[in-house]
Amino acid sequence: MSETAPEQTLERAAASRPAPFLLLAAVVAVLVPARAAARPLEDIDLYWHILIGREILDGTPVAEAGRGWSFAPVPDTWISTQWLAEILFAWLHDTFGFQSIVVYRTVTVILALVTLALVTLYRRPARAGAWPFAVAGLALAITSQDRSQQLTYILAPLVGWWALRLLREGRLPRWWVVLPLVVVWANFHGGWLILPMALGFAVVARVLEVGIRDRAVIGGVLLAAGCGLAAAVSPSGLDNALSLLRFSSSTGQIGEWGTVRLIDWQSMAIGLMLVTVVVAWALGRHRPSRGEVVYVVLLFAFGYSAWRSSTPACLMLAPAVTGILARALGDPDPLPEGTEQPLARVAAGIAVVGVLLSGVLAVTQTPVLDPDIPQDLLGQVREHPEPQRVLNTYNVAGPLLFFGGPPPQVLVAVDGRADRYGGEYIDEYVDTLLLARPGWEEMVADLDPTSAVLRDDEPLAGALVAQLGWVEVAREGRTVLLRPADATGWPAG
Repeated sequence: MSETAPEQTLERAAASRPAPFLLLAAVVAVLVPARAAARPLEDIDLYWHILIGREILDGTPVAEAGRGWSFAPVPDTWISTQWLAEILFAWLHDTFGFQSIVVYRTVTVILALVTLALVTLYRRPARAGAWPFAVAGLALAITSQDRSQQLTYILAPLVGWWALRLLREGRLPRWWVVLPLVVVWANFHGGWLILPMALGFAVVARVLEVGIRDRAVIGGVLLAAGCGLAAAVSPSGLDNALSLLRFSSSTGQIGEWGTVRLIDWQSMAIGLMLVTVVVAWALGRHRPSRGEVVYVVLLFAFGYSAWRSSTPACLMLAPAVTGILARALGDPDPLPEGTEQPLARVAAGIAVVGVLLSGVLAVTQTPVLDPDIPQDLLGQVREHPEPQRVLNTYNVAGPLLFFGGPPPQVLVAVDGRADRYGGEYIDEYVDTLLLARPGWEEMVADLDPTSAVLRDDEPLAGALVAQLGWVEVAREGRTVLLRPADATGWPAG
């Protein structure tokens, strides 16, 4: 027997061991829902969303919900574009309490992972799909919140899959599935726009592949246009289809609309996805087609356009990146019918256990509310014998309306409805008033507030005391409650 036989036997044994690619996906399926379940409620706008939903459930027409909440000098014509989500949040809170919103966040993260797994792991090579699944799962872990955007996260992988099939095979999703879905989606969250956008990207890419006369190209254009019409089936009509344009252009003060930085922990996921594609294209066995390059580059451009776009872009890219990796590695994609993935049952078992544990954690997680919310301080606003016109810091508006109100006990100078106030007012409010820059006194006089709830490190808080003689009523954490010197009905500060 040869002296190298033992070494050859060991090499063959090692080669025959199943590679644990799916175990990486299983770990992600455990950790990401656990993180969603273990955090308190973080969306500062959740509270006014609940109030909007509560008004609608009490019989207020959608087009009138949220009216009369503010004394800002801007038209009070705002109509909610996510009223279905607000109804859901109000019903969950009023039926089961704030804990149910944590459960909502956890369940929607799990559903997003399920959709992601279907387009990256089901009948696709594990060593090609596990990494995009993990990276997109990381994006979910970073950005998932108690917000209506969770529905977009659930559907984004499916949108990416539909667009990829259009590019690859000229296959379109059924219009009678897509259009009713858009009607619901557009009244739940503005992320519905990624569907016609992805179809448009795929149409452009397919034109480069097969030409403009392709039937799928024409069908894709018609379906994308149909999505815009379906989004207009809303209390705000066609304006609902244009709502994202109003949000994105309203002000530079909203962080989620800011440009994505290349080096930042929040951009880690889309950065990893970009590196993966570049390496796979550079080292792969086959060069990518022009259409594939254009489609993927357009999705990356969308992902880097704003913070709120990076996670949907990662989720839409995941099925395409799986195919890119499969081709680079020489794996069949899709896998032949009946192919068994190594360690698939073990990975599925681990994922199921993780889902169950995250469910238990969501139900028992404490604290449920962000400890930074000054509930006792806001309770003093609620207990004042007269309604209050509150000069407020931007991010305290939601809790102020909820715990200090509801309206008309509290009227705010600004709140999270950026499209209601417009960029000019918000920029002036934040850059001039809150920073106590020249002109702030005139703004205070014009607004004529009866009290103020501000961050103690905001220049306006100190200026009101030092220059206008306002008095501190209470302080909790980083928040201070102030009143004019001649105001009555407040406890001694």
